[in-house]
Amino acid sequence: MENDEVIIDLRVLIWEVLRKWHIIALVCIICAVLFGTFSVYRNNVANKEVPIEDLYEELEPAEITKVHNLVSVQDRIDEKAEYAEESIYMSMNPNDVYATRIDFMFNKNPDNKYIRQMYMSYMFDGELYNKIAEQYSGKLEVKYISELIGYMSNGGRTNINDDSEKNYEQGNDLNRLISVRIVGETEEQCLELQSLFSKNVELYVKEVQKKYNNHSVEQTLSKAYHTTDGGVSSAKSSYDSQIVALYNEYQTLYNTLDEDQIALYDELVNPEKIGKEKKEEGLSLKYVAIGILFGGFIAVVVIVLLTMSNGKIFVQRQITNRELARVFGTYGRNKNNTARLILGDIGTDKPSQLDIIVAKVSVYCKKKGFTELTIIDDCATDSGKSQMKHVIDSIEKGGIQCNKITLSEGDTKYTELCGKNNILVIEELGKGTLKELEYMFMQLKDLESEVSGIICVQ
Repeated sequence: MENDEVIIDLRVLIWEVLRKWHIIALVCIICAVLFGTFSVYRNNVANKEVPIEDLYEELEPAEITKVHNLVSVQDRIDEKAEYAEESIYMSMNPNDVYATRIDFMFNKNPDNKYIRQMYMSYMFDGELYNKIAEQYSGKLEVKYISELIGYMSNGGRTNINDDSEKNYEQGNDLNRLISVRIVGETEEQCLELQSLFSKNVELYVKEVQKKYNNHSVEQTLSKAYHTTDGGVSSAKSSYDSQIVALYNEYQTLYNTLDEDQIALYDELVNPEKIGKEKKEEGLSLKYVAIGILFGGFIAVVVIVLLTMSNGKIFVQRQITNRELARVFGTYGRNKNNTARLILGDIGTDKPSQLDIIVAKVSVYCKKKGFTELTIIDDCATDSGKSQMKHVIDSIEKGGIQCNKITLSEGDTKYTELCGKNNILVIEELGKGTLKELEYMFMQLKDLESEVSGIICVQ
């Protein structure tokens, strides 16, 4: 019997998958073992340590140079990252900054241009920064202090007149003034830095007076005020540009490396981390889980495909959907509660159910003028044969003689069916397949026999 279109009942498909759970479980176990074995092999290969000397021997000088260049770029990236993390200035919000200032005014002295240079060197060349870092209440490295404390330019000279050159030589000019600006995240931080800067300069005055004994300084300290700082925005923008450029350079270099070069790079960049890092060893549960899922998926797909091509008959609607023959009904109740739940209403406990089936058969026989039926026994189990016997006995009680033939005993039985048009098939659900039933109908058709109908038992 040819049928180009395959019709599958979804509930039958689900039940066929569930009833073969043991096959699915077996495939899952096999795949889990295979994937787990692969994970053990993979981890053993990954954990195999190669001495750095061997890596150098395996690479050409040009290849080693590429690795060293990448290490250099990585070092610069790490330095930038450390700077961004530790710098107070980089952590500031440019629109939420506290600032203060100190003005140092020298007395009139012809040597002010030399005195001023001494102060500038002391204040901004590192000596004062080191002292502030030691005295600061929190953690503040010297290299980050210079971002918070800076020299303020005051523009041109104070005495702009005809004899300004004379004033300059006499020290009566901007050489008398040094202005310092201090910024901080908080007002307290800002004032603490101002206080430390001022106190240390006061101590330094005594050192200057040893050389210029007629020298004195007047300090003017401002209060801390809330302001903005465009320098923070510029610093952050410059940092972002630099870090992006470094990452691009890193990625470009990294993409040109092979496995041996990458192994050498890892050893050079993180030798302690690689040595101490606990690598995954032995069996990987991730691979076992993947194996279980993969095995389950493959098993379900195969079962579905086989069911679609040659599925078992679980409900009478599978036969009616194929339009093989008229189905008088299903006798008996499926003893599997799960099957009944999934497959739907495929039977009933009502005693009249068998009576209804027999009544349908009797009406059909009277209409066709049959006084006897040829019964094809397509039951595979003792339970199915017992149900079939009840059906046959009930039909015979209605006055119709039944002659039973079991085809499973051999194809020679088909010779007894030649030219018959009163054939009734009794099919046990859950045992035979649609392919087998279609084959039977093809053989009967070739024998010019006609199937009157089918009764399903379970």
